[in-house]
This record gives sequence, structure tokens and C-alpha cells, in this order.
Amino acid sequence: MVAQSSSDPLIVPDNALPDLSRNAILLPGDHRTWDGFNTKLDSLFLEGTGQVNIVQLGGSHVQADAWTARLRDRLQRTAPGTRAGRGLIFPYNMAGSNNPYWYLPTYTGTWSAVKNTQRADSTQLGLAGYTITTRDPDTRLDICFRGSYEGHPFTRATVLHGADSSFRVSAWCADTGVIILWNTDVTLGRTTIGFSRAIDTLHLRFEQVDTLAERSFTLRGIILGGEEPGIIYHALGVNGASTRSWLACPRLEEDLSLVTPDLVVFSIGINDAHDPNFSAERYERNYDALIGKVRKVNPDAAVLLVTNSDSYRKRRYPVRNAEAVRRTMLRLAEKHGCGVWDLYGVMGGQGSIRRWKRQGLARPDLVHFTRDGYTLIGDLMFTAIMKSYGEHLTSTALTNGR
Repeated sequence: MVAQSSSDPLIVPDNALPDLSRNAILLPGDHRTWDGFNTKLDSLFLEGTGQVNIVQLGGSHVQADAWTARLRDRLQRTAPGTRAGRGLIFPYNMAGSNNPYWYLPTYTGTWSAVKNTQRADSTQLGLAGYTITTRDPDTRLDICFRGSYEGHPFTRATVLHGADSSFRVSAWCADTGVIILWNTDVTLGRTTIGFSRAIDTLHLRFEQVDTLAERSFTLRGIILGGEEPGIIYHALGVNGASTRSWLACPRLEEDLSLVTPDLVVFSIGINDAHDPNFSAERYERNYDALIGKVRKVNPDAAVLLVTNSDSYRKRRYPVRNAEAVRRTMLRLAEKHGCGVWDLYGVMGGQGSIRRWKRQGLARPDLVHFTRDGYTLIGDLMFTAIMKSYGEHLTSTALTNGR
């Protein structure tokens, strides 16, 4: 089992596996956007004001929201009295896939799914990387939270959906004293719902109001939020997704603009690297395009690239492309002024996942991790981010002291 971390953010659980000498945010190029991100953390951590939005995109490591849940929880508890929320969520179980433990969607109706790894109608795909569609005229979706997120309130829900006026999105609350107001922008495919006081369970209804023609309703995701200061960590993953998959989401920029990211974390690459036809040049071009989309939405947003975890193909063949992925990310970081967190190096490099498996931190497929393994990765990444922030504080103090 992984021990709980000390309250000191620079101390990680006692484990001999990680190479702690590599556990840092690398900034090989212009780091002005990273400095800007740290300055936003100043307002939150030192003054208790403002919200910081972090978006992480990836594959199955992120869809399960175990690594990212640990990181989110530690970041949200760094400054007492601040927390904020979960951000954009998607009901993966409605798409027939695995849902994060932390929130439980229950629903009615029959739904079909499209995700960004498929050759299908991708016109509605955005930041979630998934859509679900129903032709049933009246369906419901309820979402409650559990674990460390149980009882965590929100006052606003933005439902992202298809641009179709034949369906109406509405909400209700068990507490009849809560006043609910909502507004739908049919052109943009967006319904914003406000609650007069904070609630911790979401009840939605999707009702067909135009019955003259056969219609369908498509759900693209739900953004939960409020005015509480803190960190909102939006974690969106699609099992099997590659850089090409995320480029196949036409509404990615539109959705990014809604969550106004201060930091975008890309941990996309393990599925690219598992491709026998992997091309470092094509991979770099894809990342160029993804980073370009972020900078188009917010030129001041910081970008963090996370190298691949060590892995094997079919449990027998080491995936040696992880080294090429790391070299590519370092070039991209220098070119675009991004940060790099070298998970591959921190794990111990080639073959290290076998050692992680022997300690109960990786699964037998030698690709994924156990809950304890993901918890350790979250702790390590948190420590790297806080070390970088500590260096920012030291630099700021020295500059102000001159």
C-alpha cells in the first residue's frame, strides 16, 4: 500500500521505485506562460482568491480519473478554505465505458455513443472526446458524488449538447426551496442552469417538445461550477485515444474557451507509441496542432506535456517508442514554451513497469496501474508542480528584495 503523503508538499510517499532526481517540471524554452500560471497560484494560495482552471487530456490513464483525482484532491487542499470543483464531467457509463468512481450517473432511456477513436460522425465531439445520443422522447440523468467528493456543492451546471430546438433540457431539485433558472442557446448547443443555493446532486431531464419529426438528442458533457475560490481540475480521457484522436474533435477549441484554461496538461502518447507504425515526425506535427489550439483559445495558458509511462505490448514486448516520445516532447517544450513532466524517467525508464508490478503498483497487462500506483503518480506530479511553485516564490522574493 502507498502511505499517505506528509503535509510537506515536497515529500512523496516512502517508496524506493521512483527516481526522485527526475521529479521536476522541466522548462527547456521560454517559461513566461508557466510564470503566469504560478502567479495565478499566488492569488489563490497566498490570498485565498480566484479560481485556477486546469485541463488534462489523455487516454485510459485519465478516463479512470484515479491519478488525476489524487492530484486534484491534493491541489484543492493546499490552501485552507479554498477548493472549487470537478469541472467538466461526462457520464462514461452511458457510453458503455468505465466511469470514474467519484461520481455516479444513473439514467433512463437508450443511448448510443461515439468517441474520438472511432470512424464515425464526429461533428459533435469536443473536450469530453465522447458523445451520447438518444431518440427517446423523455429521458433523465441524475449525477451524485461519492468518496472525497461526496457533498461537494455547485451552483451552476452548463449542459453541452447538440444544436437542436426539438428537445428541452431542464433541471429539478429535491429541495423545493431551491430556485432554478435555465437558459438554452440552441445555436451553440448549450443550456446554462443556475441554482439559488449550492446543491450536491444534479437532476436533469431531456424532453422532446417538437414531435412533428423524428429527432434525437446528443449530450457532449456537463460543466459543474460555482464562485468558490480554488482549483477546478477538468480531467478528460478516452480509452485508446491518441494525438490523432483528439485532433478529430471539431468542438475542442469551443469547449476549451468555456472552461478558460490556465494550464492544459497533455498526457497523450502511450497509444501513439503502441502503434507499430509510430512516426515521431507525425506525432510532433499532431502535438504542434494541439498546442496551437490551446494557444488560440488562450495565448497565456501554460502547457504541460507528460511523457509516457513505461509499458509493454502483449505483456512481452517493451514499447521502446517511449524514448522517442520523450525526446519529441522536449523539442516541443523548447519550441512552444511548454513544461515537461518526465513520468517515464521518474518511473525508472525502460522496464521499470515490471518493478512497479512486483510492488503491486502496476497491473498484469504492464500498461495500466493499480489504485495505489495511480495514487503514487498523482503524489509525484503534485510534488513536481509544488517544487516548481516553490522556486517561483523564491525567485519572486529575491527579485522583490533587491
